[in-house]
Amino acid sequence: MRTSRPTLPLTLDVSPLLDPHWTGIPVFTRRLANALLRENRVDMEFSCGTAHIPNECVRAVLRAGSGVLLHEFLAEQPKRFRKTHRDRPLLFPSVKRTSGHAKREASTVHDVSTLLMPETHLDTNVRHHLEHFAAELRTDEVVFCASEATRSALTTLLPGTTSKARVLHQYVDWPEEFAALEQNLPRPRLGRYALVMGTIEPRKNLTLILDALGSPELLQSDIRLVVVGRMGWKTEQLLEDLTPPQRERIQFTGFVSEFVKYRLLRHCEFLVFPSLYEGFGIPALEAMSLGKPVLASRTSSFPEVIGRAGLYFDPLSASEFAATFADMAAPEQLSQLSRHALRQSTRFTSRGMAAPVINWVRGSADR
Repeated sequence: MRTSRPTLPLTLDVSPLLDPHWTGIPVFTRRLANALLRENRVDMEFSCGTAHIPNECVRAVLRAGSGVLLHEFLAEQPKRFRKTHRDRPLLFPSVKRTSGHAKREASTVHDVSTLLMPETHLDTNVRHHLEHFAAELRTDEVVFCASEATRSALTTLLPGTTSKARVLHQYVDWPEEFAALEQNLPRPRLGRYALVMGTIEPRKNLTLILDALGSPELLQSDIRLVVVGRMGWKTEQLLEDLTPPQRERIQFTGFVSEFVKYRLLRHCEFLVFPSLYEGFGIPALEAMSLGKPVLASRTSSFPEVIGRAGLYFDPLSASEFAATFADMAAPEQLSQLSRHALRQSTRFTSRGMAAPVINWVRGSADR
């Protein structure tokens, strides 16, 4: 007689979904919530701090792809849905702000660049990590890390986390209707282009690309650069200082919807990822899932995530970037790397994202 699998109770804090425009950690939270909802072994509940969020509300928020509905729900039901999560394992998709809500708690570290390269971050973020980071993690039963590179950096900086740090890779889940919608639209009128994605801030190292725009390799190439992402900090002067020749070679779109991002990735030649440091680098995986190779910095998590699906360069060398850009643009190179990209992307799945969490909840020593 077949017996059913035991139901594993888990509460996921979905506070990152309150952001009206989802990038980074909110997207990670959405994918983690969907991955866990697909697992019939898990009895899921959701919270925002001490507020219990019904599953049907979370599912509606996930479908909408915005935090607006979640804000509306909390405004309409501020007290009715207060609930303790004391007896259920509680997982934070990012570092938690307060502890003690549950007997068993875990949080997620996406990167430690605030500690490794504080000059690329706002002072307030650096101070928070210097003053509170270790104490927050000390109360965790498990600390999930966005990549092996993040786990290695974290345990080097905070050796006390070594025994409880585990890797939690994410995956890509484009909406099914995107492919059908795309078929009915003309190709973007951008010519041949390479895509750069991410919030524009010092850590993203956009100045390297700007420095390389005047190189022979880029001047002779028919591939332009399209930069997608919100304007972060220390960007005003960078954009004001662009020369007319640079403006002819590069275009900034600002923040775009998920579907527009999908379209831009589908039609680009390859993705450029010049960051000085990334905890995971989800745009790389998004590009690979559409068969697009990645030209990336030889640093942090990129070799782990991209593998043989890209070419690498020194993020401090504009000349090496330019030379590698020219290598990447060769048709035979693009064709070969595109095949690697599709294969590499299949290593990252919904079930693979859920597995480390499930192992923690049921007490498996998956380390």
